[in-house]
Amino acid sequence: MSLDIAILGADGSPKKQVSIGVDDHYRLTQIIGGIPDSLLARVNDYYADAEFENSELDGLAEEVQSLLVRCKDDEGLIPFLNGLSKLIVEAKKEQKPLLAIAD
Repeated sequence: MSLDIAILGADGSPKKQVSIGVDDHYRLTQIIGGIPDSLLARVNDYYADAEFENSELDGLAEEVQSLLVRCKDDEGLIPFLNGLSKLIVEAKKEQKPLLAIAD
């Protein structure tokens, strides 16, 4: 079971996605809990869906870049954050929102 952040295709199913497991998610929520107005705080509930509108993606990208520096030694979070960074670029290019989908 994972929490997936995805760009949806025309049929409504995930076209591209990045996933985070429960242990890495817990560590991420502990870190973002100390960030005021964190956009990623929307995914604090591992079992709930969330949306990041296209207009929010620049701010989300900045937050992810900051977390990459802060978590540089976390072998579980770095692949997720790198994947999310690439997904944000793709979503911006396609002018689509990102959706967090609880499996």
